[in-house]
Amino acid sequence: MPVRRLCALLFCLAACTLLAAAAAPDDDDIRNLPVIDRLLILQPSLNVIAFDSPNPGCRVAALPDIDDPAAVRLETDEGPDTEGLLPAMSEALQKFRRLVTSAGGTFDLKSAYRPMAYQEHLQQVWFKWMRELRFNRQPACQALRAQVQEEFTRHKLMPTQMPVTDSDHTRGMAFDAAIMLPRLIRVVAGRRRRVGPSVDRLALMAGLKRPDIRRDPVHYKLVIVIPVHALVSE
Repeated sequence: MPVRRLCALLFCLAACTLLAAAAAPDDDDIRNLPVIDRLLILQPSLNVIAFDSPNPGCRVAALPDIDDPAAVRLETDEGPDTEGLLPAMSEALQKFRRLVTSAGGTFDLKSAYRPMAYQEHLQQVWFKWMRELRFNRQPACQALRAQVQEEFTRHKLMPTQMPVTDSDHTRGMAFDAAIMLPRLIRVVAGRRRRVGPSVDRLALMAGLKRPDIRRDPVHYKLVIVIPVHALVSE
């Protein structure tokens, strides 16, 4: 190899060595490279899912909150709402109460007018208990189960009867009442017979009836008023 070409080659190698040494970063520069930050962004997070449920670990959602003011008043046990009843229903209720009291009975009004939001709440409680929590034995769901069971019992809901969305209560033409009449017994021809008016007879005299005595014996709804004298003459 000619001497001139060898010298040129050696010169190029020396120049490349100097340039590489000048461009090489020290250890601190390597640790501060932005590529490290980019790699950290790609690391998976362990807190991606956040649970806002008051019952963490339970897959059953809590009951929705009640926002309607009238429904809130009913939920806080401020007594049945009779102001939302139709005028004819309100008059029939008062008349029925007087007839029961005059017959020596007791009249305990349980429920009257219900706003739609409250009726929907009863339906939600029924579904939550009957379909999701009644037979749920998961430890994480027991606090919610106890809460819904308490509401189911407090509202006197029945497993065999789901609250309907469109109800006579929401239309202001029905109420629920527990009524007790004294049992008057008369012996006629050696046989004991119950005498005195029945609950349904008094209800009809006030313009009311029980649509489903077997499944919902406390439910009374407004019907056409029948004159009292027509019932007495029977």
